[in-house]
Amino acid sequence: MNDSIDSELAGLFGRWTFAAAQVRRLDDLNVDPDAVKAAVHLVIKERGHPERQRAIVDALDEDTAVALCIWLRDPANAAGLLKQARAKTRKRG
Repeated sequence: MNDSIDSELAGLFGRWTFAAAQVRRLDDLNVDPDAVKAAVHLVIKERGHPERQRAIVDALDEDTAVALCIWLRDPANAAGLLKQARAKTRKRG
């Protein structure tokens, strides 16, 4: 990963959440894929406003914050995993 991006994400999410995002997998988290996607859009919309982005992150539960951090570190991989999670959710229902 890019050190600059990792530094920004560590600042946005805090060291613990950022560290969790490096070792946890999306499919191990208890998250609503649509909530993660919505959070991604909110954080991107507030680009250039770190205090607003931090407020968004702070309002999330721990697993959703970790999932958001994972997504922002590797959007392509995270999007695929969230699609799989959404498909699994539908099958159960």
